[in-house]
Amino acid sequence: MLKKGLTFWIVLLLVTTIPGALKAVEYRRIGQDYRSLAMGNTGIASANNSSALFYNPAAMANIFTWWVDFPFIQATYSEDAEALYKMAQNGSFNLDTQQEQIDFMNDFIGQHPYIKIDAGTNLFINMDKKGLTLGANYTYEATLDIEVRNPSLPEIHSFARLDHIRQTGVSIPVGLGKLVLGISYKVIERKELDFTYDLNNALANDDFPTLDKDGTKGSGSGYDIGFLYRTASKSRIMIGGVWRKKIDLQDATAIPEEYALGTAMIHEFGVFRLVAAMDYRDITNQLGSEGDKSFNRRLHYGLELGILPLSKNTSWLTLRTGYNQGYQATGYLGLTGVELALGHSLILGYTKYIEETGEYAGQKPSPRTVVYISFGF
Repeated sequence: MLKKGLTFWIVLLLVTTIPGALKAVEYRRIGQDYRSLAMGNTGIASANNSSALFYNPAAMANIFTWWVDFPFIQATYSEDAEALYKMAQNGSFNLDTQQEQIDFMNDFIGQHPYIKIDAGTNLFINMDKKGLTLGANYTYEATLDIEVRNPSLPEIHSFARLDHIRQTGVSIPVGLGKLVLGISYKVIERKELDFTYDLNNALANDDFPTLDKDGTKGSGSGYDIGFLYRTASKSRIMIGGVWRKKIDLQDATAIPEEYALGTAMIHEFGVFRLVAAMDYRDITNQLGSEGDKSFNRRLHYGLELGILPLSKNTSWLTLRTGYNQGYQATGYLGLTGVELALGHSLILGYTKYIEETGEYAGQKPSPRTVVYISFGF
């Protein structure tokens, strides 16, 4: 069943690709993982899993073992995406004819289906306990973002993107390891489509654009430089920061420069491990909407409670909660994430979070769910 469901999403994203244009103000970060999203999308100082390179290369010092993640699959979807899945199950997801296109607009007016699939492999090699770690990610990320609006003249706004991301990095301890420096180098190949298709296009029998035929392409490379300072206190307080160089992707959307700071605290007591984290992302206001430069939208914080720790990176059961872009945790009992792990051999993650897709924080929330599975050693 899982394999069948994943096959559907991949086919939907990479082959069918509903067109439409979406002039979104959401900034679509690459490599966001279920753990960080459950903790309010923090990670500049607190990242400790196989997505650490996407947050801060110096945070790889939080990985104290060898870790091979092969394969991992992460699926993110909004509440409205379920209707697309049901259509596909019923064999009715077919927009070749004018009537099918009009019916789709009528059925999805006011809805905002969002789907993202991340899949690939990761490798981390810890060389010593001070924090010398080598890491690499090999990731494919596919995104489909649709919005159908304007009841008087229905129009489909859609965004589709396929990224192939390869990155390597190293974290290097200074002295006894209280200060760790990190650098990563990444290569990104991107194909994307940003288009609008409305009722007039359907009545004129205009062709639907597809990612393969009409998408723009681009590739480029860049690097991140980060630091992590770890105190010797019982609470293991950490302070981290990262600078991301702008990556020009030719005709595709560039990845802008970014500065970010974060702090985290780890406290262990018996069979419990508590992690608290806070990030201030995009300090120079380069990302997302031009109309919203609020501090609230860039503030992130979260908590993680590990029960029965299995290593310094995993616990048998982990519960998470957080605050992201002005939204408090809204899950059951305030929880936004649950994880079950058998060391690195099997990790199952579930996350609920809210992404702001409007012009300002609190205007247009998009509730989303993330499911994650990883096999490794």
